[in-house]
Amino acid sequence: MKRETLLKKMAPCGLVCHTCVAARGGVISELGKELLRLLGSFDGYAEALSQYEPRLKKYPQFREVLGLICEAGCEGCRNGQSKYPGCTIPLCEKERGVDFCHQCPDFPCDRADFDPLFKAKWLKANERMKEIGAEAFFEEVKDRSHYESPR
Repeated sequence: MKRETLLKKMAPCGLVCHTCVAARGGVISELGKELLRLLGSFDGYAEALSQYEPRLKKYPQFREVLGLICEAGCEGCRNGQSKYPGCTIPLCEKERGVDFCHQCPDFPCDRADFDPLFKAKWLKANERMKEIGAEAFFEEVKDRSHYESPR
């Protein structure tokens, strides 16, 4: 895989962008669009069928959330569009001249001010990339849920 392609699919922190719910053109938004297309005008059916299946009364809320997912607009933090307010990783990456955190001699550092859940994921991802390389790491995780920690 070309370096440019890898950098489009992975953030400097090690997150795999193409599996994120916010990623424009990511797998989740594209699958959401396909689901909306296949559901078509199911709204009327959902309403009619809700007398037999009460959970279908929530279909309008589901469709609204699915629509939000389909509108994903994040172009990635490498393009200056971090969805994590206050994240300093993209600036740090540019200052340090590295592609990923694990390449920095100061990794792990305190500049990555993450919540505990994300910090654990960040550490595991970068430790794994340091061990096997970014390309091999991407191949390991590209089809996993974005919201699951690396093994």
